[in-house]
Amino acid sequence: MRYMIVLAICICGCAESASDGPSRYQISGEVLLNGKPVVAGTVQFEPDASQGNRGPMAIAEIHEGRYETDYGKGVVGGPQKIIIEAFDGNGEPGTSTMLGRPIPGGPFRTRADIPKENGTFDISVQS
Repeated sequence: MRYMIVLAICICGCAESASDGPSRYQISGEVLLNGKPVVAGTVQFEPDASQGNRGPMAIAEIHEGRYETDYGKGVVGGPQKIIIEAFDGNGEPGTSTMLGRPIPGGPFRTRADIPKENGTFDISVQS
């Protein structure tokens, strides 16, 4: 019986630590390329390990110049490498080109220090 209790404690402890991870924050904002809204695409946030930031990546879709991370799957905050895949938005729904043609010069990259809180964060890149 004593072994069963110890086993149960170990299992609960392992399950709890597996769900524990860095806090993730829900963010949204505007995405501009050369000062104009990105019509369609994706924005990827990758914690910048060279700046001591670690954790899972986050990806959000861009629609009409705006993005929003999914609840519970947001950014860890801190220094990030940001990658923007931009498309012209002239694709056909339900096809592999539904976002349209890629904007020449992409993907577009930048770095930023994202606050460790829910909120807004606008992104502006140049081609």
